[in-house]
Amino acid sequence: MAASAGAQRRTAAMPPIPVLSRVYGFGSIYAKTIRDSRLAFLIMTGLLAGLMVAIGRVWGTTYGTAEARHEIAALVDAVPPILAGIAGPVVKPETMGGFLTYKYGPFFAFIAALWSILALSSTLATEARRGSLDFIAAAPFGKRRIALEKLAAHVTAMVLSMAVLAVITVASSSAFGDAALGDEIPPIGAVGFAVWVGLMGLVSGGVAFALAPLVGRASAAGVAGVVLIGSFVIGGYAPYVPAFGGIANVSWFHWTYDHVPLAGQFDWPAVGLVALVTVVLMAVGVELFARRDLGVMTGLPVPGLPRATLGLRGPVGRAFGDLLPLALGWGIGIGIFGFLMAAVSRSFSTELLTQFPTFEGLIKSIFPGVDMTGSGWFLQLVFVEMGLIVVGFSAATFVGRWASDETSGRLEMVLSAPLARARWALAGGVGGILAVAVATLVYAVGIGLGSIFAGGDVLTPVVGTFALGMYAAAMVGVGVAIGGIWRTSLAAELVAALVIATFLVALLAPALRLPDLVGQLALTTHLGQPMVGTWDPPGMVACAILAVGGIAVGAWGLRRRDLQD
Repeated sequence: MAASAGAQRRTAAMPPIPVLSRVYGFGSIYAKTIRDSRLAFLIMTGLLAGLMVAIGRVWGTTYGTAEARHEIAALVDAVPPILAGIAGPVVKPETMGGFLTYKYGPFFAFIAALWSILALSSTLATEARRGSLDFIAAAPFGKRRIALEKLAAHVTAMVLSMAVLAVITVASSSAFGDAALGDEIPPIGAVGFAVWVGLMGLVSGGVAFALAPLVGRASAAGVAGVVLIGSFVIGGYAPYVPAFGGIANVSWFHWTYDHVPLAGQFDWPAVGLVALVTVVLMAVGVELFARRDLGVMTGLPVPGLPRATLGLRGPVGRAFGDLLPLALGWGIGIGIFGFLMAAVSRSFSTELLTQFPTFEGLIKSIFPGVDMTGSGWFLQLVFVEMGLIVVGFSAATFVGRWASDETSGRLEMVLSAPLARARWALAGGVGGILAVAVATLVYAVGIGLGSIFAGGDVLTPVVGTFALGMYAAAMVGVGVAIGGIWRTSLAAELVAALVIATFLVALLAPALRLPDLVGQLALTTHLGQPMVGTWDPPGMVACAILAVGGIAVGAWGLRRRDLQD
């Protein structure tokens, strides 16, 4: 048989990729990112929609009469402006939309912002760090296209989630509100609120996205978290603390201060400014990613770590050394927030007692025997509730870093050494607890410095911060247990979901008049008032049991299951 030397071999044509696969699935980078983020989308959308329904039901059952509306309006008027205005201007608090924005609006923005920060800080940086982006970059895809498609996937998820929130907002006002009393929320108001929530999330995530190619996921998320909290606090207090007047001009919460769409008040130019800043931040992130080598990140400059912390002395040392930079980042971020809150407590207290002398009796009824000149009562009132959410999320990131050994495939190499699975889990859990201890110590220092600046008792609030550390340690134990018994790939997400669920139970159980047993299910209700020296010993014991027991259960479970592919 003869064969022609010049004949070219025909290759099989690539089958066309279905349209559905290009949108959801494995037909494009965008579609795969949408598919990978489906769990986070369902959790966050369900959380936002559920919170809206729960608040609507509370409003309908508690303030269903005109007399109750007058009472709540009078109560809001009686609250000092420095407290009443922290969430924004008080607009029609006797209506469902006005009261919802005034009391709960920031929680929606914070949930969306935390989602966006965690997603956009990791979507490129984490994959570049572990090398999975090298395979994508080897295909005929430019780096800008990779970044744009991944970014577009998160924006799509956020838009869909906000669309659901807008629909649920209108439905909730119709189901639980009274149109005759001004509760009806028109579609434009619901859309305006959803747009604001979504942009608050995306602009915060944009900060993390822009920084991640330079400093990596953990540092980018930490800086973005500090910017988020700082923007909220400075923007809210700017009308009452003259020192914040100038810096408030860079706060997007301050820009949108007069945007209260659920009460029929709009400020679309301010919202447009936030959207413009979001686009600029995301464009910067795309361009920085395109111009840098994959995985090359400088990180934030920090002092050199002692040799014993570099992870070279056994499994526990490795786990702790891996988590130490993350722990320092969280500790510094929370510490800055705590310092600001403690530092302004003296001026806050002075203004409060000067303008509203009767308010001292209300504070002392909540915190018996409290020293009004110290920072403890103010930290307990303002810092602890938000602080518990933040330290819970920090615990989720510690669990996620530990779990990444298995999800990235490194665990097979680790276990090739004479190291048992159970010992790896125990070492990771102990490393997580040590990371919590470091973060707690750092933000305790921040609160202590702020308390010294304000004057009054310093020791009590500093010691009180360790209650937050005990709660974070409990969440680490729960995460290790989930990873050991079930799947490490879901451990961090489920810990974050548990933190949010705990917060919602503690917040809504009294408002919904649920049985006391339901409210007691939230671990945060068993921590006492540690910033003013009132502790709940059974709650501390419960945190210790969850921390130690969770790690032990995770080690036992890992021995009995196969490693994840």
